[in-house]
Amino acid sequence: MNARVMVSSVVNDTVPLGRLSALSEFWFDVDGVGKRLKKASYPLTPKSKVDFSFIRQELGRHLQGKYGFEPYIFEDTPGLGLSPDKETVSEALNSHLVIGIFGSKTGWKVGDQDPLTPTLREWRAALQSPLKFKVFWLKGSVAPQDLPGELGVVMSAVSDYKEGKIYLEFSNMVELFAKVDRNIRDYISRAIVRYATDTVAREPTSETERWLLSPYRARQKGMKLAFEKVAASLGIGAGKLSLGDHEQPVSLQCVPDSFSIPESRKFVAYVFDDEAEGRKAKELGAVHFVAIFGGVTDLQIRRHIGNLEEVKVYSASWGFYASEPSTGIQCVYLPKCTNSLRMHSVLSQAVAWLGNQAREVGEFAKLRSRILDLLAK
Repeated sequence: MNARVMVSSVVNDTVPLGRLSALSEFWFDVDGVGKRLKKASYPLTPKSKVDFSFIRQELGRHLQGKYGFEPYIFEDTPGLGLSPDKETVSEALNSHLVIGIFGSKTGWKVGDQDPLTPTLREWRAALQSPLKFKVFWLKGSVAPQDLPGELGVVMSAVSDYKEGKIYLEFSNMVELFAKVDRNIRDYISRAIVRYATDTVAREPTSETERWLLSPYRARQKGMKLAFEKVAASLGIGAGKLSLGDHEQPVSLQCVPDSFSIPESRKFVAYVFDDEAEGRKAKELGAVHFVAIFGGVTDLQIRRHIGNLEEVKVYSASWGFYASEPSTGIQCVYLPKCTNSLRMHSVLSQAVAWLGNQAREVGEFAKLRSRILDLLAK
């Protein structure tokens, strides 16, 4: 069965065409686009306006023709016989990829207790799976923070970098097509890498067996060597990781069993105390990456950092990110690191997530730096 892609739009606007010749580099049946525009009596000039129903149809042709996807566009696809809101939410949950496009108007409402339009309900459902959801925002449209009520809550969540939801702006049809195509290719690459790496990583390897048969100290040493090699392959070198516009100090730690076992947990017992050793004045505080052979829980993380109430813990498929606002402590916990492949899978995903949070991570690192400088005096 072909992958299903949902095109979900909240656009009642016409959109400028843009430079049509730029489509020749990447778009399926680019000559057909020009012919269909002429047939629909659209002038082929960059500033001419194109109705969004035409744009939806061209997106569907491209998804099917270039990638073999099965596009779902509510306005153009025969339905299952359900009510519009139930059908589209079901599609948003079941589709492999959801492409959301937002313009300056928010569509129509239905007469029940939910103030959201059917399309915004789709987006609320798609927000449950950030990997498969991407929003493209018509430049000059209403800002999310200016939208009222539940609608504003959903649209703010779509555009909130802290939640890992990134939207891209476009100003014309050609620019929208280019960004959609680029993000589809990126999605395919990430999905394939994640699937392949995680599938292989779950399989027992000779490395896994060797670590299992080793005493804790030898296992921790083997894990640390593997972790350092994996980190270097992902651009973490000399204890630094490039995040946004700053170089983020990091430390690499390993726990040779689950956090519930004191003998295992002791290998990172003093990681935050040790942070002050060997650092230079005004150097940013570190993000501590902890690869764990076994598991770790939210409560164990809070106890490790030392402030049960104030610690903020974010959970993801790759593990946990924890921060303590009053001290600037930051730590990434990567469970089930039973071999190098698993380490590579979860660390790469964690680094990508941190990249989306670079500004917040940098602010905590600065706070930690000031505290460590004061303690050193």
